[in-house]
Amino acid sequence: MNFAERTAVAALLTAHAAAAGASDLSYTFIDFKVLSPSVDATGIQTSAPGQTVQVATGDGDGIAVAGGMLLPARFYLAGEFASSVIDVDGVVVSPLTVAQVSGEFDLVTSTLAVGYQRELGENFDVIAEISYDSAEYDFGSFAGERFDTDGSGAGARLGFRWNPVPPFELFASAKYSPVGEVSLDARELDSETRVSAGLRWYFFEDLGVGVDYESGDASMLTLSMRFSFGNLPW
Repeated sequence: MNFAERTAVAALLTAHAAAAGASDLSYTFIDFKVLSPSVDATGIQTSAPGQTVQVATGDGDGIAVAGGMLLPARFYLAGEFASSVIDVDGVVVSPLTVAQVSGEFDLVTSTLAVGYQRELGENFDVIAEISYDSAEYDFGSFAGERFDTDGSGAGARLGFRWNPVPPFELFASAKYSPVGEVSLDARELDSETRVSAGLRWYFFEDLGVGVDYESGDASMLTLSMRFSFGNLPW
């Protein structure tokens, strides 16, 4: 075997090895989402001498946009921005009266992540991400109190994506979030580990709808539409 033949064989073997680690799942996409959040938090605050305000959060609605882009060497970028309006009930206690009040508060979250994917089996990918997460709770005020809080920090996620048959995708992950749990009394956001799982159905090759659920103090049921753009040629 001459030098040219050896070079050709080596190139073919290298290409085959690279293909064996490549995934057919797309990491370049745009998601549009409808959210059904539920926040489990309570707090009490003295808003004036002799007057207290106690609040309890509930369910709400929201929207989000997310996206991803494949990078060389099986890395990818991902991000999401979400905005929700969530119910809040309160009790204002003063020397003169006890008043039941209700309203809504705004919850805004965002995530920017760098991830790595590896195909362990046919159309079965393991993914790992590091992220920068932020969350902002904007309550306004019933009687001079202030429960607003925000925070940000580094997070991480580990999960999988699987196409058992071409039209369907199953996915699940565990995520460490530095802003997952809200303490209204202290007006602080604490870390929390969340678990999520869902499925996606592609009624066209690059267009699908999905549903997933994420656990936690701020749990989330999500309906989404995904526009995939395949894998970029690098």
